[in-house]
Amino acid sequence: MKVFGRRRHLGLAVVAAAMFVVVGLLQVGVSAATSAPRATSINLTEEDYFNTPGQIAALAAYAKKFEAAHPGVTITREYVPFANLDTKLLTQAAGQDLPNLLAVDNPFVSTMISTGQVVPLSAIKGFSTTGYFPAVINEGLSGGKYYSLPVAGFNSIALIYNIPMFKAANVTPPKTWAQLVTDAKALTTPKHYGIALTCEAAEDTTWQWEPFFWSNGGAFTFANIASAPGVQALSLWQELITDGSASKACLDWSQTPAASSQFEAGKAAMMVNGPWNFSGLNLAHMYYGKQFGVVPVPVRVAGQHVIVPLGGEDWMVGASGGTAAQQLAFDYIEGMQSPSAELSLSKLFGYLPPKEAVAKTFVQQEGAAWSVYANQTIYAHPRTLGLGVKYPKVSEAVWTAIQAGLSGSQSVKSALTTAQSQIKSILAG
Repeated sequence: MKVFGRRRHLGLAVVAAAMFVVVGLLQVGVSAATSAPRATSINLTEEDYFNTPGQIAALAAYAKKFEAAHPGVTITREYVPFANLDTKLLTQAAGQDLPNLLAVDNPFVSTMISTGQVVPLSAIKGFSTTGYFPAVINEGLSGGKYYSLPVAGFNSIALIYNIPMFKAANVTPPKTWAQLVTDAKALTTPKHYGIALTCEAAEDTTWQWEPFFWSNGGAFTFANIASAPGVQALSLWQELITDGSASKACLDWSQTPAASSQFEAGKAAMMVNGPWNFSGLNLAHMYYGKQFGVVPVPVRVAGQHVIVPLGGEDWMVGASGGTAAQQLAFDYIEGMQSPSAELSLSKLFGYLPPKEAVAKTFVQQEGAAWSVYANQTIYAHPRTLGLGVKYPKVSEAVWTAIQAGLSGSQSVKSALTTAQSQIKSILAG
């Protein structure tokens, strides 16, 4: 998706307040186990697309502490715009010239593994999978080896709703699709829609639709998108637009800032979105528990598990450097996995910590607004689950079908049948 349709799985939308930046940086530490002095002068190169003040400050402070703990080691960070990083990394991989450290959007991890130019971290001394949410740590699992560790955690999506509007309409947050349709109708007035959907021709639309499809028993790996799970999920969205509860303009709306700005401006009573929007909501004088609330994405049948996709980035180590550089690059990544570092980085990045125990502490510290996002992780899926490098093409087939079905250029069944045919070809290729 576009650089800020993408912010939801990238987690780049939250700009930490200055006081929190300072507090957070003081907590980011370097693992004592990896801080032995080294006499050799080594320059570790690092590439990423992080561009918020909190992210930049956090990485700079951590690099400074790492250098101080490892005499002779220098960290050279290069910022690459999001739209350019994947292409640049593939070009570097083809030339066997990857940086020592690379921060990769999680759907792209499988593609980097396929280049053969990143090293398995599980083969490096000090690697551990202990404590991580399975879906998070498994983003880098391939052929029985682990190739990545999370940068600062993960994010996902849930239903965010306007509390005063719900009270005025005398409705409660929906738990099922039927309740969602009923609530959205009741919440629709000349001044605002019941819900803001994201339906643009981009990855954020697939990401938004996945909880409805997956929770209803769908799976892209079985190419069953045109069967009941897919038809029912897309028909739900079509009904919301047809009955006027959602604007057809959503065909041009990104998740953030388009749909989120509708909610913040009071032009929509609900949206499916992520915690990176909390700071924007606060700037709009909307606060959790007063002006907005968060509940899980509704399911078709009460009792179904909500299955959401995971967003975020992962650290990987390039094979270009020698074993000493690879070990140091791993040490750099491993130092960010301590509880104190995770808590600080998650706050600055707008993420949930990647380890279950740390995430619980984070939710206790940061408040109940985060609890739904944390609880949904139990059943969450990495977007590339079972698809690997084929996911981007599958996703494009899905969002194209969603647009066709909602625009009326094809029926829901026809649009999804076309997508299913495309997905079968992709999976067979």
